[in-house]
Amino acid sequence: MNRTARRLALLERRPWTLALIGAAGLTLLVPSALALYGPPELLDAGIALGDARLALGFVGLFAISAGVLRLLLRRRRLAEEQLDEEPVLPHPDPAPTRAHLR
Repeated sequence: MNRTARRLALLERRPWTLALIGAAGLTLLVPSALALYGPPELLDAGIALGDARLALGFVGLFAISAGVLRLLLRRRRLAEEQLDEEPVLPHPDPAPTRAHLR
């Protein structure tokens, strides 16, 4: 297993870390896309909201996207993995036979 595969395996074990990284990317992507491609009226409405409401909107976008990404990036376990983790119990000793007494 190479270094990149180990890092990805570590990230899969920590779904919140991956969700927060994705939420940060989404929080940066959506407002910048709106600033570049949005109509000027939308930008004027954003400026009219003020700094506090814009910051609150960014925090809300980050929190919602982190929660949604956490749910979407949840790794579903395979049935084979569940069987691998269950302990194998030894079989009980069969009842002794009394064939030698006949």
